[in-house]
Amino acid sequence: MKKAGLLAVAGIALAGIIWGWFKTPPVASTASYPSTSAPALHRDDRGGPSTAAARYAAAIGAARGKEDSQNSLASYVPKPGIEGRNELDRIFAQGVPLTSRSALAARALLKAGISDDEKIALARILGRLYSSDNATGYNADILLDLRSLIGDKNKEVARSAALSFSRIGYLPGSDALLKSAFETHVLSADDYYGELAHMARLAPVGVQDELLSAIRSSANSYAADILAGSIHDDPKILKGYSTRSVNEIGQLLAKSEPRFASATGDFGLTDAVRYAHWLRASAQIESLAQGTDVDAVIVARLSLPGTDPRKITAYLLMPEASSILSSARLGSPAAGLVSASNQYAAQYPRNMILQSAGQEISQRVGRPKGKP
Repeated sequence: MKKAGLLAVAGIALAGIIWGWFKTPPVASTASYPSTSAPALHRDDRGGPSTAAARYAAAIGAARGKEDSQNSLASYVPKPGIEGRNELDRIFAQGVPLTSRSALAARALLKAGISDDEKIALARILGRLYSSDNATGYNADILLDLRSLIGDKNKEVARSAALSFSRIGYLPGSDALLKSAFETHVLSADDYYGELAHMARLAPVGVQDELLSAIRSSANSYAADILAGSIHDDPKILKGYSTRSVNEIGQLLAKSEPRFASATGDFGLTDAVRYAHWLRASAQIESLAQGTDVDAVIVARLSLPGTDPRKITAYLLMPEASSILSSARLGSPAAGLVSASNQYAAQYPRNMILQSAGQEISQRVGRPKGKP
């Protein structure tokens, strides 16, 4: 039993990873980087610099110097083709120091002339070198370089630059730049609407409404997946949207319910994760609008006559279903969902994924919320 539960959990985790690999375009890192600038020195009562502050500033300076002394980008020698791209990708993955030396090295490579493959990788590096505190001192130049690369005649180079520019976050004109890249076929529909979905919560309210309206009109399923996943992971982000924007997201999700394979016995973990994220995100929006309990909304939806049992199983496998399963007493709506899931699994005794899922759900029934 314990082994089966672990298999189910591992399967769900793996599904999420696989989905990320296949659905997310290769773009610049979205990680934020802490400021490396030293704090201003404070003076003590005797007029001299604070000893603690001075030591801290010196330590920061030494750390930055050590980091820059190992700057692989600064020592990179151009290598045409995929070899150069692979090496620059390796440098990107290892982390490029946010220093002026890095920015100057990247810009020097562009000016010297490198292969298209190298430009694809270098665009991602440029995107990483941009920071909110302008740690390199070259933010404005980095933006200009990326905009220039977006106009490159090689579509792959242009796409890498457009995505890297987008992942910097919302800037005035970012939406227009992305739209132009989409209209000139630099970005695919998934690229374009997916980036709008990432960018929307960072944009001013007026722009936010426009971006989400465009996504809703497109009915793009990839953008819907991004929005559903972000709301599932952190429902509090809904508070950062205007009422109109929340309505736009709700309408988009209503038209974008993930579908399972036509064969009833085909229970794919990737589909299960997508559906569960969509369901909870949709319920969060309904709960916010109507003031109802999220779990109550989910139970009501899954209890509708004719509901595909795969939807029930998919959600009950999620960690968020613990509160529902803990209330699955005999005769309760939650118990009815568990029964439907068990009956479905019983129809396919040779489907090991379903059997593991059924065992995992059964183990959690009646278990107090939060208890492992």
